[in-house]
Amino acid sequence: MIRSAILRQATAFRSAAATVAKIAPVTGVRAASTYASILTKVLGQDVHVKPKAIPIEDVDAIFKQPTILPMPHNIPVCRVAFQSFQLHRLDFYMDFCRKAAQHMGIPCTGVIRLPRVTRRWTVLKSPFIHKSSMEVFERRTYKRVLVVRDADPEVVKKWIAYIDKNIPAGIGMKHRAIEYESLDYATQIEKNMQTRDPRKISTEELKAVDRTQEVVKRGRRMLWTTYNNLPVYSKSDVANMAQDVINQLKTNPKANIEDITRTVVMGTRPPVNKKPKKAKASTEPSTPSKAEK
Repeated sequence: MIRSAILRQATAFRSAAATVAKIAPVTGVRAASTYASILTKVLGQDVHVKPKAIPIEDVDAIFKQPTILPMPHNIPVCRVAFQSFQLHRLDFYMDFCRKAAQHMGIPCTGVIRLPRVTRRWTVLKSPFIHKSSMEVFERRTYKRVLVVRDADPEVVKKWIAYIDKNIPAGIGMKHRAIEYESLDYATQIEKNMQTRDPRKISTEELKAVDRTQEVVKRGRRMLWTTYNNLPVYSKSDVANMAQDVINQLKTNPKANIEDITRTVVMGTRPPVNKKPKKAKASTEPSTPSKAEK
């Protein structure tokens, strides 16, 4: 009787364990592993449920490490810095940002770990009975950096907007974008003005060009008024002036070299022969003197 009751309970548990294994495999495996030794002795056969090995190819890509795309030119485009007080949340978000960059085709470096910043505050444990004892509070700040290289600036801007929109609470982010322009800036603006494309010309660029032209004109005017009457110097004159500047700097090393150079150059300037101004003829009638009277 006892053996038949145990067999009935064992068969009932076996069917229930199979049903649970279909719905929740983890629960079925735990139950079978717990009662495996008892059921093996009662039924006389091995009832241990062995978990199946899942091939790596079937694992979802979300659980894989993000791949680093090739960077042939190694030109930096953007640098994004993160910081947080919670390490697990920061590491999770770093993985999210790298995978977003991978799917958008942005070559991104691995996570650069900066030194941890630790601040401590020592305060009284209590103002009354425990005043003699102190308590230390500590705050740890974790910092991470991602560097984007060889990417399109417009795509990088969209990536920054996406990760900034989905940033979790407790994480701070700041980025520094790098833009490259040609050295011949004025020629580029002139070409844009010739094509009359308003999308390529901004008011700031036009103001910058006008400001540059004004500074150039002012500098030319200053040079003309200051050095208009300077004679044509030979190589020996220039060497003598340079030696004078060196001698004055030796005597007074803290002096300003620009002021000394200006003084030496202007000292060799010949005096300007200014023509005397003619007296203006007065239109008022002159009063007669006493002798004339």
